[in-house]
Amino acid sequence: MRDVLGKAAPEGRNVGESWEVSGWGDSQTVVSLGAYEGLTLGELFKLSPDGLVGSTAADKSSFPLLFKFIDARQNLSIQVHPNSEQARARGWGDRGKTEAWHVVDADEGAQIALGFNRGDVSREEAAEALREGNFESLMNFVPARRGDTFFIPAGTVHAILGGILIYEVQEESNTTLRLYDWNRLCPAGNLRELHIDDALDIIKFDEKRPLKPAPVTIDDNDSFVYESLCCSKKFVMSRYTFARAGKADLDTIDGFRVMSATAGRAEICAGDSCVTLGLGQTVLIPSELDGVRIYGDSGTDVLITTAGVI
Repeated sequence: MRDVLGKAAPEGRNVGESWEVSGWGDSQTVVSLGAYEGLTLGELFKLSPDGLVGSTAADKSSFPLLFKFIDARQNLSIQVHPNSEQARARGWGDRGKTEAWHVVDADEGAQIALGFNRGDVSREEAAEALREGNFESLMNFVPARRGDTFFIPAGTVHAILGGILIYEVQEESNTTLRLYDWNRLCPAGNLRELHIDDALDIIKFDEKRPLKPAPVTIDDNDSFVYESLCCSKKFVMSRYTFARAGKADLDTIDGFRVMSATAGRAEICAGDSCVTLGLGQTVLIPSELDGVRIYGDSGTDVLITTAGVI
């Protein structure tokens, strides 16, 4: 967080996440520039849902997505998240948690765990593996390299493993069910809490793969390549990669955009307003703003996320 992304993380503390755009609970992003400076994302949403997320947004209860950088120096827990129907039925909130990961940086040989390594793993086999302490033997381990994008729908078992810096987009939910945590102890010296029975109910054992979408090139010119990285009902993620300094004019949409720089430096403009993004910085472009442009330096990557396709 400090050395690569330049975050003001406190010295002497292990800081594994930076929440970039969040309307969640008491962890709200605060507007940093302009007429609404000082308002939380939740307050901004209440002022004008249509102006922020668009008039055709399917969900106007609150800002629908949450954006993070995650620095995994060690293996994170093997876990699963519910879908919205499961979350509501069990009293875990109104939203499930489908997510996607984009690898910003990774050690040589780094991997993630994503889904099962066979298509016929059953609930009974998973439960037995958990009792025997070898659940990881059922997992599908996938190489993780800089620039890779992975899609993790609700119900898919997964884990970020050590040596990876991830950019994550997810539904605005904090419901996580842990199956296995590498026998790690909490600060009190006890094994961390697991949620095995609930998790086994939530796992989608008949998941369809692959979960690593192939990038689809939309535009390729002398200045940049524009690719679709992940397209789902919950969110759409794309990327501008600038081979040389240049400008990209974005189409007008009835919806918000969240942009983050994962390499280099860019200037993001909408109308007469501009902000500069360095590596690890993020900006939210409300729906009501048009004339959006990106001025990217050579070697710049900008991720763009919008609401999903219904």
